[in-house]
Amino acid sequence: MKKSKQAKKTSVWFQRHSKDAHVKQAKREGKRSRAAFKLTEIITRHGLTIQAGQVVVDLGCAPGSWSVELARLVGKNGLIIGIDLLPLSAIEGVQLIRADFNSEEGQQQLKHALAGRVVDLVVSDIAPEMSGNKLVDQMRMIGLNEMTLHFAQTHLRTGGCMLVKSFMGEGYDNFRQTLGQVFSRVKHIKPAASRSTSAEFFLLAQGLK
Repeated sequence: MKKSKQAKKTSVWFQRHSKDAHVKQAKREGKRSRAAFKLTEIITRHGLTIQAGQVVVDLGCAPGSWSVELARLVGKNGLIIGIDLLPLSAIEGVQLIRADFNSEEGQQQLKHALAGRVVDLVVSDIAPEMSGNKLVDQMRMIGLNEMTLHFAQTHLRTGGCMLVKSFMGEGYDNFRQTLGQVFSRVKHIKPAASRSTSAEFFLLAQGLK
């Protein structure tokens, strides 16, 4: 029997994924995913400063590769809170919450974990479940971006930062304009670890007004 169209796509994706240099490097270095290199590049090359003792919230943290890097940087006196609907194994130095960050339950659990501490940095590598309809997927992405911004405005300290994945398309210009009104500086970044064929890029917003 011939493979279904979806099976063929999955097979092609798997072959490309398995040959990816960053995937291979992540396996060699024992990282949870190639996404770790996106974050480390933004830190080392694009001016995202993370210091010992800071409080960071990682929205949509599964499989945990960003949380691992963040915990290493903030040290034992810092606080990393990761939240995701998906289950994931424990990470030393990270408080993990299994919930939807935009639900009432998720918000309450985050508030409890913060225990009154203000946040220095909010990061989000979340992407919507892709439907195949570009407009629908784009609007879902912007919706996630807006939810992340709302959370950041609620919990970040003055001068705090936000790093969020986004897609170019409908609603992007308005969202970036809003970021420019809320933060002092906004950068558009395409890390080397992001595939050239991927629509993703990251917005680094610094200096909450």
